Amino acid sequence: MREQRTARVLLGLMLVALPMPGRAQGISMGDAASAAKKGHVVYVDDGLAVKAGVEQVVELRFRVDEGFHVNSHTPKDELLIPTVLKVDEASGLHVMNESYPSGVSFRLPIGEGETLDVYQGEFRVMLRMVVPKGASTLNGTLHYQACDNAACFPPRNLAVHVAVTGK
Repeated sequence: MREQRTARVLLGLMLVALPMPGRAQGISMGDAASAAKKGHVVYVDDGLAVKAGVEQVVELRFRVDEGFHVNSHTPKDELLIPTVLKVDEASGLHVMNESYPSGVSFRLPIGEGETLDVYQGEFRVMLRMVVPKGASTLNGTLHYQACDNAACFPPRNLAVHVAVTGK
């Protein structure tokens, strides 16, 4: 009887120590040293040449490393960290709003197989904006959390700097 109780206590302690990547994405899991070296998301810089003084929609392209995903802008659970682009108002650029793509369903291959709403590969954030004539720079920050099939890395901020030419 005492041996069974001891075994249950040990099993409970082992289960508490196991990482739970589905819901606890705000908790640092995985290899922090490798996460610090690589953010797993990059901005694909094409630069923008647009018509000056006219409201228009432009797209900013981001790429998630193969084998990784980030939560969409509207994850399925309020405890998950959404991907959000914050744009700084500067240099005469006026951004009215951002529009995010729909995420894709991604089923975790571990645990209970929770289904997430994520971005994988390339995704695009659309900005409705007016730019001045000449050269300026759009500055912002993409806040996200990269995960692989087994672990999530600490949330990161990717600095975004886009050369914009208003013609």
